[in-house]
Amino acid sequence: MFAVSLVAAGSGACGDDEKDSASGFATGSGATMTTTDDSTTAPTTGEPPTSTSTTSTTTSTSTSTTTPTTTEPVLPTDGTSTSTSTTDATTDETTSTTTATTDDSTGTTGIEECGAPGILLVCDKDDDTDPFHAIGVGCLGAKENTIPIADPVFMSQPIAWRAARGFGTAEDPNAPGELLFRPREGEKFLVLSTGRVANLDGEGVLVETMSQFENDNNFNPDMPDALPAPMSPLIGSNGGQGGTPFAGCDGVNDCSDSIEPNWTLGNGDPNDLLFGSFTVEVPPGVDGFLFDAVFFSSEYPDFVGDTYNDMFIGWSTSEAYTGNVTFIAGQPFTVTSLAEAMMNAGYVDDAPELAGTGFESHGTTGWVTIQAQVVPGETFTFAFALMDMGDSSKATVTLVDHWRWDCKGCVPLEVDPQCGTEGHPKCCGLCVDPLDDPMCGTEGHPACCTAG
Repeated sequence: MFAVSLVAAGSGACGDDEKDSASGFATGSGATMTTTDDSTTAPTTGEPPTSTSTTSTTTSTSTSTTTPTTTEPVLPTDGTSTSTSTTDATTDETTSTTTATTDDSTGTTGIEECGAPGILLVCDKDDDTDPFHAIGVGCLGAKENTIPIADPVFMSQPIAWRAARGFGTAEDPNAPGELLFRPREGEKFLVLSTGRVANLDGEGVLVETMSQFENDNNFNPDMPDALPAPMSPLIGSNGGQGGTPFAGCDGVNDCSDSIEPNWTLGNGDPNDLLFGSFTVEVPPGVDGFLFDAVFFSSEYPDFVGDTYNDMFIGWSTSEAYTGNVTFIAGQPFTVTSLAEAMMNAGYVDDAPELAGTGFESHGTTGWVTIQAQVVPGETFTFAFALMDMGDSSKATVTLVDHWRWDCKGCVPLEVDPQCGTEGHPKCCGLCVDPLDDPMCGTEGHPACCTAG
């Protein structure tokens, strides 16, 4: 399935570009703050500063939380301010199923109804620029129609991200008249960049006219050389001894054992880092979660296998599994691990699908889905981060959208080599929709996503 062979390592180096400002997140103008207070505002973007109204989410324990806040950008803007509404919502249908459960004490099997929302409210409408609303979580509303979150954290300078209605100018061949890179749910998705992001156009679409190969320095910190908690680059399988990926998780470090080799390759030097996280309670009968992403790299093809290997990490602290959930063939999402997926299932070089992204002559995976395990009823933390590795140049962009529950769950390929085939669970990690890659599941192509 997704155990694909990788492209041979290239040669050369990106080079270390000097930063234009001191490293570290600002504590005043331009900073992004975390909050669990009941009276804060949602973050602003690098487009004109946005004033937002307070939002809150409620878990089954009636804990009230708010969305994270940012202050105004460091860089100049046109000074325009717009207000945000978070009470209007559209709907997104999901499928609710039943899940078989086994009582280990009796050996009996029962059926537990999947508690995932059947009709999911979405709230990234109009001027809303909340990063969590953009990916489909944290909306106000009844619990049966929302994915409530608590303790939201989002750390980035405004110039490095957007809540956008589209990216680039290419049309989707499967949906004439629609952008290829458009939201998978709701009206917006989250755009993260290790470089600087252009302002959105009048339709809320991000169109880049500058080559991302020359884009560097998003003014996010280069120090300390560590991952924000709860992430860890250290191996976490086999009680922290490593050697058995996805088994015997120590509950603290990366049970996939996938981050550490790339961390070492990049000299443990993450730069221009963006980070977000939230805690969430798993509904009954739910055994997994999914989200959609696109990985764009201006390091393709010159730096495949090189020290300069920007990385995107999705992280879970579930009782079922703690560690990186964004992996393919035992590696985290980098230009090296995704190079073949870009060639076979995405778009590279002079592909017209890259028009207006700034990644013309480079590469992207196209939309992929990430699948991960959870335990029904638990509360866990989901986190994500994007960073340059080993330098501060050659921008990488990741789009994130449609975070949702999965009633059937998944297992890693390393645990069940037949995962994804008839009579076996889905494979955890990266998969693609057959509409996006009709050859998915064949040699050299990512696994096909199956119905959840």
